[in-house]
Amino acid sequence: MFNKHAGTVNRILLGLVMLVHGLMKLFVMKPAAVVGMLSGFGFPAPSFFAWVLILSEIVFGIAILLKWKLECTVWPPVVILVVASFTAHWANWGNMLVHLALASNYFMLGVNHMKQPK
Repeated sequence: MFNKHAGTVNRILLGLVMLVHGLMKLFVMKPAAVVGMLSGFGFPAPSFFAWVLILSEIVFGIAILLKWKLECTVWPPVVILVVASFTAHWANWGNMLVHLALASNYFMLGVNHMKQPK
């Protein structure tokens, strides 16, 4: 029984991780702060990529919560977290490892979903 519910709890938490961070970037930090952060890392077209980041976190967070095409939906969060690990969290190995662990958890969510009978 625990195993049955553990996957659901994990998926909900992973969906909320993306959704909440996207909403915080939109409403708390504000997009201008995200643009500033990305330009500080040397991203090309930081305004464009700030909106891609914000909207991706919101859209894919909702998609994961709704269990929509998980075999595909988990990849943008994996990319976001790996890029964040090696840019924003490079100097803080603890945060870097947490982001990489989260990325691997999204990957496992997609792999486990592909293994389930349809």
